[in-house]
Amino acid sequence: MKYLILFLLLIPNTYAFLEITEVMYKPLESYHYNEWIEIYNNENISINITKLKLCSNIILPGFINHSNNELYFNNTFEIGPLQYAIMTDGGTGTETYNNYNINPDSIAMHVNASSLCTGLNDGGELISMYYNSELSDALNYHPNWGGNNGKSLCKLNNIWQNCNPTPGYKNENIQSNEYTLKITEFLPNPEGDDNAQMPEGEWIELFNYGETDLDLTGIILKDKANHELIISSTTTYNQTIRSNQYLIIYTNGQPILNNDGLEEINLLTPEEIEIEKITYSNSKEGNSWSKINNTWHLTIPTKGEQNPDNPENNKSSNITIENVYLGNDHKAKFGDNLRVRLNIYKGDETKESIKAYIEKNNEKISKTTSFNIIKKFSENTITVPIQIFPNCNLKYAEGKYELVIEGLNEKIQETITIEGITKNLCEKQTCTEENIVNYMEKLNFETVINQDSQANEIVYESKGEKTSKSGIYFFTLILVLLTIQMIIEKWKK
Repeated sequence: MKYLILFLLLIPNTYAFLEITEVMYKPLESYHYNEWIEIYNNENISINITKLKLCSNIILPGFINHSNNELYFNNTFEIGPLQYAIMTDGGTGTETYNNYNINPDSIAMHVNASSLCTGLNDGGELISMYYNSELSDALNYHPNWGGNNGKSLCKLNNIWQNCNPTPGYKNENIQSNEYTLKITEFLPNPEGDDNAQMPEGEWIELFNYGETDLDLTGIILKDKANHELIISSTTTYNQTIRSNQYLIIYTNGQPILNNDGLEEINLLTPEEIEIEKITYSNSKEGNSWSKINNTWHLTIPTKGEQNPDNPENNKSSNITIENVYLGNDHKAKFGDNLRVRLNIYKGDETKESIKAYIEKNNEKISKTTSFNIIKKFSENTITVPIQIFPNCNLKYAEGKYELVIEGLNEKIQETITIEGITKNLCEKQTCTEENIVNYMEKLNFETVINQDSQANEIVYESKGEKTSKSGIYFFTLILVLLTIQMIIEKWKK
């Protein structure tokens, strides 16, 4: 919703108690008989209309009915304290009282002319009101402000804006009855700190099902205990919700969403007119309440997205293989440390362990890589290594094998091809005095650690990798001991 700054004129304070508050310049019905202007007496004294002029035209009591040219409600010349008055066309009269719900407590008036201000122009018009020849109020409206398609221009908090017509009543924001909003999801009990600042903590999802964008500034969310959350820049990243889009409102630690007992959320306009009210109870940590087929269900959070069609789908875990990193020939070798990228969704599942291995006919031809997914209702992407046995004794035939991922009550398989062996894993080294001396000369008896080459963080390390590192240290120790032994033997000779 667009708010427009009021065009201000300098008005003497003496007669500022009469103000123009609403204008119908473009009615859906005939322009000649359905234009009207609402004025308001904001003082505690009565105002005599015989001293009042609109656009230089004299004001007369009552209204002229266009259908029979009869004068009605012409029994008073005064606008009472805090009372509204409706100005209509003179001449052949008006149809306003037939086509609009005008407050019967308002005062009827008409101009001593065929039309209001020579006809309220659709492209804009200067409306001026004088009392005792002194300017009381004026309005220079513009069509960009609104008032089209049967709506009126009304003044709310000294701002002119598009409104539902309310002649003779307190003005009403057009969205009071036309906020095309509904609550579609909310998270009352997130994992971790409920009172965390956005984008963490508790939140409420709104959906605009209308065809126009809405400004939600000042919209109120209220709980059963009348705690209020007013939508502003401190509760959302964007106060405008686009047509057919979602917007997340964060509580930022305000006690709106209760986790225990029967609770309610009341969505209100800035004027505290109810848009929607929902009730809920028995929330569950990590679950959001989602509206699915007009029924509320506990599901995994889908913040800012369409809710699932079937809430049961969110309780089941799911594992998919995104990629198996093979060579250009799309094959693996015996002895390879195969990497597999997994997408894992953990639902309402108590089990945590997941295993990855390669087998054929229930015989494993790799080490088993194990890891845990702890957080429920979470999406996870992880790359795991799987060490294939070297097959130096050619025990396993080349061909098709099954990559298996199992855990969280799920088991998936993908066929891969394994051909050839990693030769350096199967080479036998003869430990001679010459080999040891040559190896020690290459080392220069010096161990160098390149600080820049060290990783900042170990993301994943399997048992096989740890064993491989330990083997290197052990082999180096044996070489040193053998060298010492040979030196001792030579010294003895």
